[in-house]
Amino acid sequence: MYLKKEQAVAKLEDYKREMELQELSERTTHKYLADISQWLEEVQDDIISMEVVILYKKQLSKRYKAASVNSKIISINRYLRWLGFTKLVVCTERIQTLNVLDKMITKENYFAMLNYAKSTRKMKLYYIMKTIAGTGLRVGELKYVTVSAITNGYTQIWSKGKYRYIYFSERLCEELLQYCNNAGIGEEIIFVGRKEGKAITSAAVWKGLKNIAKELDIPEETVFPHSLRHLFAKNYMEKVGDITELADILGHSRLETTWIYTKTSSAEKRKRLGLLDL
Repeated sequence: MYLKKEQAVAKLEDYKREMELQELSERTTHKYLADISQWLEEVQDDIISMEVVILYKKQLSKRYKAASVNSKIISINRYLRWLGFTKLVVCTERIQTLNVLDKMITKENYFAMLNYAKSTRKMKLYYIMKTIAGTGLRVGELKYVTVSAITNGYTQIWSKGKYRYIYFSERLCEELLQYCNNAGIGEEIIFVGRKEGKAITSAAVWKGLKNIAKELDIPEETVFPHSLRHLFAKNYMEKVGDITELADILGHSRLETTWIYTKTSSAEKRKRLGLLDL
């Protein structure tokens, strides 16, 4: 099977519109298009075959780390599948990575950050942390956290091409409603950013978390919005133990994605090894 390079270039705009219809984030769309454009610019052949794609992957391996190579190949493979050229899809690099839980913020550091945010009156960031860690929502889904949502105790959202529900515990609802009363927030989005009526951006949350981490000397690689989602999932498995229900809450299409939270981190493994009497 062969693909004409000019055909691949010509279809890029259609692919962009398709991703917009799928409601992929602007950041994700930009990333996919950048990887594909780089590939099409660097490939010299007018006809793209499996051999051409494999050669490109080898060239990437000389310039980037394995994780970056895989990220770019995933973008290309996704585009090839969309074009209908599945036989040109190539395998990603096989690498042994650290458990995702090794990059998860610890409970101790999470509570330390909460205390710091509260003591320095960074109340918006304080409640953002509590909301993500208490519901498992993605930072880009904060726009769905409204006064009406926490009054009801749940809300339906559209994310990753499907609907799902986000649930709020009674305690979290009470705290958020009190925050809204104190801040004079009505029916609009609770966590508003600089643009009136618009939710706070992922970048702003990211920056706020990193600043607190620096102040507390907490490893920055463990502090990012999605790490709080990991913390929620890990805590849910420890307290509830229902992986199917957790997958539903997180919006995972495949149970394999959720299974990671049944595992232990490297630190936990080392601690358990210390129990051996050999």
